[in-house]
Amino acid sequence: MFDQPAPDVFLAAITSRDFGRLAECLSPKAQARLFLPRGPEVRSGREDIARRFEGWFAPATDFEVLDSHRELVGPRNRLNWRFRLIRDGQTREVIEQVAFVNVGPDGISEIDLLCSGFLREELPARD
Repeated sequence: MFDQPAPDVFLAAITSRDFGRLAECLSPKAQARLFLPRGPEVRSGREDIARRFEGWFAPATDFEVLDSHRELVGPRNRLNWRFRLIRDGQTREVIEQVAFVNVGPDGISEIDLLCSGFLREELPARD
């Protein structure tokens, strides 16, 4: 499918906001369980899942990757990413998401994600 493992492709795609590539690394029947600040959500299928990520991150006018990482936890992959962005043209926000993913023969088959929510970034006080 790819020259890299699907979790690495996923991280590269989300940090570059390439949602078509993100969809391609998911199994056609992928399931995503998303634990969001407003409550849990379930998405099914690669296109639906990719559209959800696109809805969160594509509209940002300013987008900076602060951190991203992958490590194995038993048979699963733990992925995390932290972004600084501006969605409304003026407010700087940070968001961090952590996902545990299962990989099958046709890509990422399951995503269990925990989201911090979009948090206003507090600038340090000036002396």
